Amino acid sequence: MYPCGVKCLLLLLLLLALHCGGIHALQSDIDCLRSLKDSLEDPLGYLQSWDFTNQTEGFICKFVGVYCWHADENKVLNIQLSDMGLRGPFPLGIQGCSSLTGLDLSANQLYGTIPSDVGNIISRITTLDLSSNRFSGEIPASLANCEYLNVLKLNDNQLTGQIPPEFGLFGRIKVFSVSNNSLTGPVPTFSGNIPAEIYEKNEGLCGGPLRPCPAHAAKGRHSDRDFFISGFATGWAIFVLLALYICLFGFPYAAINKILFGKKLMKVNGIISVCPAQEDIGNQDKIAKLEKFVSRMSFMEMANATSNFSQDNIIGCGTLGKVYKATPPNGWLLAIKRLHETENLDEEFASEIMTLGRLRHQNLVPLIGFCSQGKAKLLVYKYMPNGSLHDWLHSTEDRAKVLTWPLRMKIAVGVAKALSWLHYACRLNVVHNGLCSKCILMDQSFKPRISKFWEATVTNPNDTASSSWEEYGDNNFSPYTKDVYCFGIVLLQLITRKEAYELSCSTDLIFGSYTTAASPLQIDEVLTHAGFDDSISQFLEIGKSCVKFMPNQRPTMLQVYESLSSITHPWLVDNNASAISMECCT
Repeated sequence: MYPCGVKCLLLLLLLLALHCGGIHALQSDIDCLRSLKDSLEDPLGYLQSWDFTNQTEGFICKFVGVYCWHADENKVLNIQLSDMGLRGPFPLGIQGCSSLTGLDLSANQLYGTIPSDVGNIISRITTLDLSSNRFSGEIPASLANCEYLNVLKLNDNQLTGQIPPEFGLFGRIKVFSVSNNSLTGPVPTFSGNIPAEIYEKNEGLCGGPLRPCPAHAAKGRHSDRDFFISGFATGWAIFVLLALYICLFGFPYAAINKILFGKKLMKVNGIISVCPAQEDIGNQDKIAKLEKFVSRMSFMEMANATSNFSQDNIIGCGTLGKVYKATPPNGWLLAIKRLHETENLDEEFASEIMTLGRLRHQNLVPLIGFCSQGKAKLLVYKYMPNGSLHDWLHSTEDRAKVLTWPLRMKIAVGVAKALSWLHYACRLNVVHNGLCSKCILMDQSFKPRISKFWEATVTNPNDTASSSWEEYGDNNFSPYTKDVYCFGIVLLQLITRKEAYELSCSTDLIFGSYTTAASPLQIDEVLTHAGFDDSISQFLEIGKSCVKFMPNQRPTMLQVYESLSSITHPWLVDNNASAISMECCT
């Protein structure tokens, strides 16, 4: 076992060796992408830009979702096709991309089994995300052959059988999730503390952090060698996992506050007993109570407005369900989220209504109404024509160029303003708990609007006069630092155009060293030499302060908003701290 820093160095040297030792433009990478496109249905037309008639050097690097080692050579580094409505089986032609290190096919409609030899097809992969699809069958044991794997996400599928015990031999894995499948049997033996959340909604799993397995199932699973390896690794593994957990999610404030102060943060639906998860949300009494927050709408009208939820009207697909563009008879443009009917999402449905339904702010996505009819559950929002910030930053360079630095500053200030209002000015004192570039939508003028409040918590549900910040005393245990961290990641994405996982797992951020040549904190090339170097540097320092390892060392969102506003004053008009007022919080 090697320390984390040595592992990262070895991986870097390996990647450099692969790149420098081998591999210039190959026809195999072009054939790989052509095969991938041919094997998948593309009803939303995201892959139409994949034009193989162009034979200039590096032409595939301009394809949507394709990232190359260098822009001027046809050598694929990463393929990111998340949330594009793609349909079909796992694309076997991916094997032709021989230097591929990242594959993200999440939140599509892929089906069938994952190939049994997938570990040989993508043997050098470091990141594999197949979550939120319809894959079935067993998890291939050959994935254990991907010795460089750091991220493996298989959650929200229809997978069955046992998690291969060989997965316990993963030496580099940092992110692993198989939740919401139909898996059974004992879980693998990993070194360090493994959270039970990665296995949730798999009733047949046992062992590890879950319920004990029956004696006959667990017998003989642990050899002396297993215990020796686990004991040897525990010392450093626990530290690394704990460091990453605290860095990503902050301290477990709810448990700490309960122990120290006898107080407990609760989910909205836990505070207000409108729709307990164990009760039928279809019950008319519960529906009537939800109508106090937003209007109930006709299912038939929403179906007509989306051409009976036609595939042509799909504009997104997320954790809870598909999102459709709708045009009702009154001419409004709406976005209708239809929740998955195969899952019990009553709790999330009620939480979104009871949280966002009470909030009114210019930087939040307006929740207009809801519908619950039988198993069908709809959430109706105002349509945001410019989509998500994530798509603008990470789809194509041409789209990223639209986001000039003054526009990125406007987006950052708007999001900071909304979070400051949620934390301090809104009487409910709301913690979003899931801020990311994908849940920041933009209206016709690129004003940012925060969405997805079904994971939010309310820290002051009784609408008392006292601030919940003061109520929790020492900000060591403030519930808001997670939002500050997530905002810091978004701010760094605006500056670097790196994916969130690249920034979150960066040792530069975790250990505070910013000197490596390949640092993910390098400024986006789109922004360089544009005359904004000073303000970009100031934004970068604020972003780094938001993601400090110790949560109590991070600034508050109000401090962040005030700092950003003062920096952007020469360019933006609507940016002074006095704008944070009690606009509306019902």
